[in-house]
Order: sequence, then C-alpha cells, then structure tokens
Amino acid sequence: GKTMSVFLLSLSLLLWVCHASDTVAPERLGPLSLGLSPSVRSVCKPIPSTLSLCHGIGYRHMWIPNLLGHDSLKEARQQSAAWLPLISKLCHGDTKKFLCSLFAPVCLPELSGPVRPCRSLCEAVRDGCVPVMSAFGFPWPEMFNCSRFPDPRGTELCIVASGEQEERTAEEVRREEALKGQWMDVCQL
Repeated sequence: GKTMSVFLLSLSLLLWVCHASDTVAPERLGPLSLGLSPSVRSVCKPIPSTLSLCHGIGYRHMWIPNLLGHDSLKEARQQSAAWLPLISKLCHGDTKKFLCSLFAPVCLPELSGPVRPCRSLCEAVRDGCVPVMSAFGFPWPEMFNCSRFPDPRGTELCIVASGEQEERTAEEVRREEALKGQWMDVCQL
C-alpha cells in the first residue's frame, strides 16, 4: 500500500544519499530461482570504473555475487559490456536502472542482501526494449524473465520503475521527508 510506496521511495532516495562501506553480509543472497546457493557469502565491493554499464549509477557499492550469479567483478564487467549498446538505443528511460539492479545490485549496510528489481520495472523495460532488440535479431533473455521478480505491492522490497515513484500524496511526501532525515542519520554512522 501507501506505506510500502513511501518506503520504496525512501530507499530510492537512500541509494543516492548513502555510500555503503565494504562489508560481508550474513549468509543470504538473491533468489534461489537464479540457482544461487544460500550458503554463498555475499560481499560488498566498490563498482569499478571498468564496469562501464553501472559506474556512476548513483551508488558506489555492489553485491558480489550479483543477481545473475556472477561471482567476480571481472565476470560482471565482461557480461554487462554486451548490454551497453541497448543503453545507447534509448528504448526505455529505466533500462540502465534495471540492468544495474541485476549486474551491480546496490549494497547498503542496513540490508543483508541485494534488492531485486520489481516485476513492473522489468516489464516496463522489456516492453520498451523488445521491439528494438527484435529489430536486431535478439530475443528478451530468459535471465530477465520478469515473472521471477517481486510485485511492488507485495512484502519484498524491490527497485521500482521511475514512474511508480511519482504517484504520491502530500502526506506521503511529508512522511518521506521525515524518513529522509532518519536515513541521513543512518548514513553518517
């Protein structure tokens, strides 16, 4: 509901405000549906400048392994490079946000693992980019199957599409401002 929307929006603001430190997370990682073992330890790493797709995205640290199962920065860099041309096609405004949520999921010390993209973010990017990809003979890949991502109205925290953040009431904006102050305190710890 509205409380979850405020929380999602507050997390989005936090992504731009906080800079996570290098940490090792508890034994938890993204969805088992991606074939990742829950015993794999997640580690926060700075996003290297060589990871061109996501360097400068608005946060500085990412989880390794990432949500696509890449267990090294080198592998994430190599695999993400193939998606740079899609960004240049401007098929959807959130393409980079979606891809980076998978290749370089934001690492925040307050969370024990990566935050997945919301299903609606995936669907919006897919719907905008499939025509462009099809024109070049590429299908939407199974690894980006939108049905595996959470519904933003559910209980799992997820990265929302930009448009979903705009529909806020005055009360939600006031609560967001109050939360922003609390997040600022957390960021300074």
